[in-house]
Amino acid sequence: MAHETLLTIFIIIAAAAIVLQALAMVGLYIAMRRIQVDVAGMRADVMRRIDPLAESVTEIVANSRDPLRTITSDLAEVARVARERTGKVDEVLDDLLDRFRLQVVRIDQTLTDVLEKVDKTTTVVQKNIVGPVSEVSAILKGLQVGLDFFLSRRRQSRGSEVPQDEQMFI
Repeated sequence: MAHETLLTIFIIIAAAAIVLQALAMVGLYIAMRRIQVDVAGMRADVMRRIDPLAESVTEIVANSRDPLRTITSDLAEVARVARERTGKVDEVLDDLLDRFRLQVVRIDQTLTDVLEKVDKTTTVVQKNIVGPVSEVSAILKGLQVGLDFFLSRRRQSRGSEVPQDEQMFI
């Protein structure tokens, strides 16, 4: 019965570890979704800023060529800044994905270590506790059967003397 209780406890621990891992994965998924929404917002913001600029450029081109050259250089600078920021966003996302992968690997290693320790603990408990307890139980059971046999034999011999005495008086 103790073995079943220990086994149940270890199963509950393993199940809790799996649930914790699932919760960690859900948390990471939610964080990634939030980042994706933030990046989409930044992209929409950049697009919202670029659209009026494009309209202004068209108007200036229609008015004159000299201001167009100035604006073209400014637009090139804006495009460069946008590329840099997009590159930074990509770097941040790549860094986050690398960290996420690293955390998944760490969680997997941790769970593997926990499960190995649970298995080793179960083996040690079974070897060092359940085995000797079973042996002691078997020895006690043998002594009990021996004593029961010995005592029942004495009772039978005493019980058989009484009827003989009664037969004499009859």
